[in-house]
Amino acid sequence: MRRFAAATLALVAALALATACARSVQVGSGPGPVYAIEVRNTMPHDMIVSYDDGSGARTLGTVQASGTERFIIAAPGDLAIRVAARDAGGTQTAGPFPVTLQAAETPVVTLR
Repeated sequence: MRRFAAATLALVAALALATACARSVQVGSGPGPVYAIEVRNTMPHDMIVSYDDGSGARTLGTVQASGTERFIIAAPGDLAIRVAARDAGGTQTAGPFPVTLQAAETPVVTLR
């Protein structure tokens, strides 16, 4: 009888563990779409670039003075975004510039 009780207890414990693990695993629907933009900085100082897709500003990175950078935006909340830039001190700003993201196209934003 003890063997039966021990075997039953082991089986119940294994099922409980499997159920607990199954509940903690989350499977996403896969990565969302990605889009590219190119930012050209015609200003004489580095600019920190961000975008807003309607859910708040997100920093993309820095474009050096008189430089160009390509940025990737993954799974935006909206395809109509606004791109803005500022220098490190927050004294010089550019934008916001409206941009429509499209698959297989890279819109260009020029900071002036």
